[in-house]
Amino acid sequence: MNSVCTTPKPSTRVASLQPSATVEMTERVRQARASGRKIIGLSSGDPALKTDDRIVAAAVRAIKRGETHYSNPAGQIELRAAIARREQARCGVQYDADDILITPGGKFALLAALMGVIEPGDEVIVLEPGWVSYGPCVRLCGGVPITLPVLDRLDLDGVRSALNRRSKAIILNSPVNPTGRILSAGELRETVALAQQHGMWILFDQVYADLTYGKTVAFPQAMDGGRDCTLVIDSLSKTFGMTGWRLGYVALPSPLAKPVLKFLQHSIYCVPQFIQAAGVEALSLHDELAAHYRDTFGRRMIHAARELSKVDGIRCEMSDGTFYLFPQIAGDDVATARLWLDAIDVATMPGSAFGRSGAGHLRLSLTCSEAELDEALNRIAQTGIVR
Repeated sequence: MNSVCTTPKPSTRVASLQPSATVEMTERVRQARASGRKIIGLSSGDPALKTDDRIVAAAVRAIKRGETHYSNPAGQIELRAAIARREQARCGVQYDADDILITPGGKFALLAALMGVIEPGDEVIVLEPGWVSYGPCVRLCGGVPITLPVLDRLDLDGVRSALNRRSKAIILNSPVNPTGRILSAGELRETVALAQQHGMWILFDQVYADLTYGKTVAFPQAMDGGRDCTLVIDSLSKTFGMTGWRLGYVALPSPLAKPVLKFLQHSIYCVPQFIQAAGVEALSLHDELAAHYRDTFGRRMIHAARELSKVDGIRCEMSDGTFYLFPQIAGDDVATARLWLDAIDVATMPGSAFGRSGAGHLRLSLTCSEAELDEALNRIAQTGIVR
């Protein structure tokens, strides 16, 4: 008797996901460089900062002390207390250390927060253009992302029209990746009021809040009633040049911390102790390092925005924050990004990779050296755009 073998299939939840556009581009650049091409990278979200020697030394000391075993799943108390102090200094909100959970990077902080509040079938409002992982993380939790175009302002009437009985949360990011825009206090205040009215959660991604240029960041957790409905997502990656260390956190309304902790216990369990020791050291150096890196990126941003605006078909304004510029082009963003990579070895991201409302823009990440940036700008000026 012949038996028929049926090959198991991956879950629809995973199989239906689109690859991360930014990670895919990073891999393309890495492969191109391995083949000998000298690509100037303006596409990656890695700030390409050398981790300060004092942070590295703190990790080495922890390793030598034997801090190489399991740690508290919530995170080491020293780090959580340091984060609580940082949050109070930055936005004026008091968190207990028990309200903060340490995660392997900001992306997992987002996933953990979503797992704590999203049921299968719940809808989550995701603003576009926005970070490429918001929608996929919602889907991994069984939720349904509802995308809304929000290029220059937060359209609260559009948010209201999208709400129904399945609406459970909205994801906000400020400063915004990819546009660099800072959401106003008025926009956030109205969003908090809307969340309270409809019994929704706000997931607030503030990973770029230390990299701002002249405008003040407003925080929904600091608004009246905002702390009770806001889950704060943050990371040490961008501020301290620690992307590869994978160190992030989520700050939660007090009743949520214990339920979300169960997800960490049954998934990653814990972040290595020596990495957390590095985080404590990094936070102690915050005022010094954040100011230096902010000045460095600010100079690059002003210079690049001015030079890009001289190119026919490109209009580039200075960003409020981040290390990204999001110039508008009078042409095809996908074709232009492809031309610049293939013809002049300059890697950028098409704006449409961050949602349909990003079409006609490019995201440039100013994380290379200033000499490389000048060379890239010269090549772009000589090549132009694809109309």
